[in-house]
Amino acid sequence: MMQRHAILATAGHIDHGKSSLVKTLSGIDPDRLPEEKARGMTIDLGFAHLELPDGNLGIVDVPGHQNFVKNMVAGVGAVDLALLVVAADDGWMPQTEEHLQILSYLGVTRGVVALTKADLVQDTTVRVREISDQLRNSPFFGADIIPVSTKTGAGLDDLKTALTTVVDQIPPHENHNQPRLAVDRIFTVQGIGTVATGTLTGGTLQKGQTVLTHPPGRETRVRGLQSHNREQEVAQPGTRMAINLAGLSRDAVPRGATITLPELAQTTATLDVCLERSPRLPSDASPLRNNTRVRVHHGTGHGPARLVLADGGVIEQGQNRLAQLRLEQPICIWLGDRVVIRNWQETATLAGGLVLDVDGDRKKMRAPARVQLLEARIAAPKDPQTWVETQLTRDGIAERDTLLRPSFFSPAEIDKAVTGLLNSRKALQAGDWIADKSRWQSTIAAMSQRVEAEHARRPELPGLSLDQLHPVMAQGFPGHDVFSELIADLCRNGFIRRQNHIASNSHKPALPAHLRDVGEKLRRTMQMPDPPARKYITENSTGRQALQFLIDAGEAIDVSPDLVLGAAQFYRCRLLVKQHLRKHGQATASELRTATDTTRRIMIPLLEKMDRDGVTVRQGDVRVLR
Repeated sequence: MMQRHAILATAGHIDHGKSSLVKTLSGIDPDRLPEEKARGMTIDLGFAHLELPDGNLGIVDVPGHQNFVKNMVAGVGAVDLALLVVAADDGWMPQTEEHLQILSYLGVTRGVVALTKADLVQDTTVRVREISDQLRNSPFFGADIIPVSTKTGAGLDDLKTALTTVVDQIPPHENHNQPRLAVDRIFTVQGIGTVATGTLTGGTLQKGQTVLTHPPGRETRVRGLQSHNREQEVAQPGTRMAINLAGLSRDAVPRGATITLPELAQTTATLDVCLERSPRLPSDASPLRNNTRVRVHHGTGHGPARLVLADGGVIEQGQNRLAQLRLEQPICIWLGDRVVIRNWQETATLAGGLVLDVDGDRKKMRAPARVQLLEARIAAPKDPQTWVETQLTRDGIAERDTLLRPSFFSPAEIDKAVTGLLNSRKALQAGDWIADKSRWQSTIAAMSQRVEAEHARRPELPGLSLDQLHPVMAQGFPGHDVFSELIADLCRNGFIRRQNHIASNSHKPALPAHLRDVGEKLRRTMQMPDPPARKYITENSTGRQALQFLIDAGEAIDVSPDLVLGAAQFYRCRLLVKQHLRKHGQATASELRTATDTTRRIMIPLLEKMDRDGVTVRQGDVRVLR
């Protein structure tokens, strides 16, 4: 059986025994800073791990003091479950509530409650009932509440059993080929170099692999990997990792940096989000107003931003609103990520947000089409087909391999969603692209109309120059080069490409008036089985102009300096040559002349052209198909 991996974070009020409980459970003291040990208070994140019967539980211990909530948020951004710690002698406290709200904003729904210091009260029944009541209207309602004592050891086995039960319910972490690690600690090891730690999610990382760290926005190489003090060749998702980064100094990589693959490391400074204010906020909590300067917490980092509400109003407790976060510094963030919003003074947690779009438009955030896209995602936050469909509606087209990548959806979910849209004919595939069907069809219609308009305006031309069609594509699919796919679709539906022009299949260029008589004579001449040499049909300037017109129009084929054939005769002879060579493997020019029932004067230059065109190859006295 493959060993299960999960990450747990503690949560709870200061001095409720979180660090002591972690130390007792794991044998590892998570308080690593001298000032933490001196003051007996957790200030920064601490780390430990606990071996379970069929898995490994990584532990992130967070501070409980209100002055260090920013450190607490940095520790719970990529966890599978929470250990909510409440002291039996104190009960539910302000930071217990704030930590619970933060976990809810980040989408953490699994957890266990440890009622610590149970030895300090005679009966824990009342306290258990109080905590159960406090958990109503939260994702943790119904979670096991286990009275424990780190002094007597009472309840510790029950707590381990409860944790094991929850871990067993967590779906295994899969490799979605979207590895990402939010750096929560950075240090230097003598003789090794810079080491960054964090929780790996979304995919695997390998020793020797190239990754990008933002900030500073530089590619580097993974020199080594370690998990729970064990060297690894491949780091698995859902595990605590230490990564040895080549070529980067400790000062270059701050807490909050993201380590991922270079192709997944795009950054943004404008996020469209669904903002949520907890219904558990006190009734006298101030409303969250439009154009407020806030601090946005994402992953293990945080930074300043301007909060702009789509409706320009306010958000009261228990309300959701469409909003835009205008960051002062770009960050590496993905579709579907969650953020926590705290006030500028860092004294209160205001809201949480689901990232709906990482390509926010500051000028068009209130445009009806954009609002419609975002509201559709709000209504279906976990439906990949809705997210794919809305992106195609907005952009018109996307490469299939990059659609919704990176995001919290797996490649399998995205592929299934795309297939569903193709089957329902809401989308179509053109080469490597997936396009919104209505946008594609309207662009094809616009291109068709442009070609037909050129035929009506200039009937003597062979068609419309391809260069003149590029603006039509750009209008339909701005920023995407799908010109060749659109032309191919046109050519499957009533149009033909002739070198650098495209024309309707029914279009036959009309000879200009001054060339009409000689042109008609040339058409009749080239219908002959053995048309005369070029010099006899272009004896003057008018004849040469008329012949060039027919060549440009595709009615005549320029075979050699001395020979021009009608298109019908040229393609008939070429087909007969190919059929003969497929049947016999090789043939001489004489044999091919007989097979095509033509003359040597025509056959030799025809074969030479087929050689130049890459259809045939001459091998001594015979020809073979290339």
